[in-house]
Amino acid sequence: MQKWMEATLAQAFPGAHIAVTDTTGGGDHFDVEIAAPQFVGLSVIAQHRAVYAALGERVGYEIHALGLRTRPLAAT
Repeated sequence: MQKWMEATLAQAFPGAHIAVTDTTGGGDHFDVEIAAPQFVGLSVIAQHRAVYAALGERVGYEIHALGLRTRPLAAT
C-alpha cells in the first residue's frame, strides 16, 4: 500500500516532494508529507482535499488512518 500511495501521489502531483510512512507496520495507518507546486494558492483544507481525491476510495477502507502535512512548493 505504501508504494501504491507514493506512486499515486507522484502521478497526481508531478514535481512534488513526497514522503509516505507506514506508522504501525500494518499497511493501513500512514503519515504523508507532501510539498507540491499544485498547492500554491490553496488553503490547507483544499490541499488535503486534493490528496484525499488523489487517493480515492481506498481512504477509509484499505487506508484506515491518514495523517497529512501539506505545503506549497514554489516552482523552480
